[in-house]
Amino acid sequence: MTVLIEINNCQLSDGETNRIKDTVTGEYISDENGFSLSYADKNLGGNTLVTVSGGDFVSVCRADSGFNTEMIFEKGRKRPFVYATPYGEILLETETKTVTSFADENGGFVEFEYEILSDGEIQSHNRMKISFSEEKDV
Repeated sequence: MTVLIEINNCQLSDGETNRIKDTVTGEYISDENGFSLSYADKNLGGNTLVTVSGGDFVSVCRADSGFNTEMIFEKGRKRPFVYATPYGEILLETETKTVTSFADENGGFVEFEYEILSDGEIQSHNRMKISFSEEKDV
């Protein structure tokens, strides 16, 4: 189903807050395990696939942008990931604090708080909320 997706990301790093807010059109698919959203990323280019399983497991995969990665967010867990850039790969970790999600026939959201770590040191505190609703005129 075609949906309207609103992305809100807040990142605190080195005492500075960076906020990104974007609205895009994408696709929503659901099954008995959860749901996924796919959309073209206007800021980084390429495509993003967000998959939510079991309500508290989130995978965010970015591809075709030159800045490719798959990040896993699971409450209370640290997960390594590789951030591939045009200049080389960077090994980082996510440490997820909270994950909340909801979806029904009218729309839904996934929200998660996490930290990015490099060599065990916190690089940034992040809060991401991705909400979606059926787009009637797309």
